[in-house]
Amino acid sequence: MIESIKKLGLNEYEARAYNALLDNSKASAVFVSKSSNIPRARVYDVLFSLEKKGFVTRSASKPIEFRVVKPLTAVESVSETKQKELDKNLEEFKVIAKTLEQKANIEADFSDSAWVVEGRRNIYSKIAEQLENTKENVLICSSESGLKRKKGYFDKKLASLTSKGVKVISKPSLSSRFVVFDKNSVMLFLNQEKGSEDQEKALLINSPFVANYFYLNGKK
Repeated sequence: MIESIKKLGLNEYEARAYNALLDNSKASAVFVSKSSNIPRARVYDVLFSLEKKGFVTRSASKPIEFRVVKPLTAVESVSETKQKELDKNLEEFKVIAKTLEQKANIEADFSDSAWVVEGRRNIYSKIAEQLENTKENVLICSSESGLKRKKGYFDKKLASLTSKGVKVISKPSLSSRFVVFDKNSVMLFLNQEKGSEDQEKALLINSPFVANYFYLNGKK
C-alpha cells in the first residue's frame, strides 16, 4: 500500500502518515507518529507537507488533529496542480525556443532532401514542425490504432489547420504508415508499429515528386 501511495508524489514518511490517517479518518500527530513509525521530531513537518499538497486538513483547535482528505479529491487536486506546473513550464519552454530560433541559422529550403528521424517523440516533433508550415492539405495514412493515436496527439494542431481551410485526410492502412504535407514532403515510417517507441524510425523526404506519389496512392 505504501508503495502505491508514493506513486501519488509522496515521499516515504508522507505515504506512511497518509496511510495511518486512512485507517483512522482523523488523528493527532502523536498517534500518527506512533502508528507509522515516524520520528516525533519529524511528524509535524510531514503532516504540514501533506496539508500543503492537499492530502490532509487540520483542526483549528488544540490539540491539533489531522483529518484525511478523500483520495479521489486529493488526486484531483494534485492533478490540477501538476497541470498548472506543466502549463507554466510549457510557456517558459516556448519563450526559450523562440529566443533560440532567432539566434539559429536554420536553412528554410530543404528541397529534394531526406532526413532519418529516430524515436516516436522526435518523429512526432518533426511532424508537428511540418504541420506548422502546412497551407493546403495533410494526408495521414496508418492503422486504425495509429490514426487514433496521431489524431489524439495532434488534435489541437489539426483542428487549427481545419479552421484555416486546410484539408485533413485520414486513411486507414494495414501495410503502410506515412504523413504527406501539402504534397511537398512526406514522413515515411520505416518499421512495424508494434515495436518499441524508442526504436521507431522514419524518413522525412522533402520532394514534391515523392510526396505526390504517396498522396495519390494514399487517397485511393
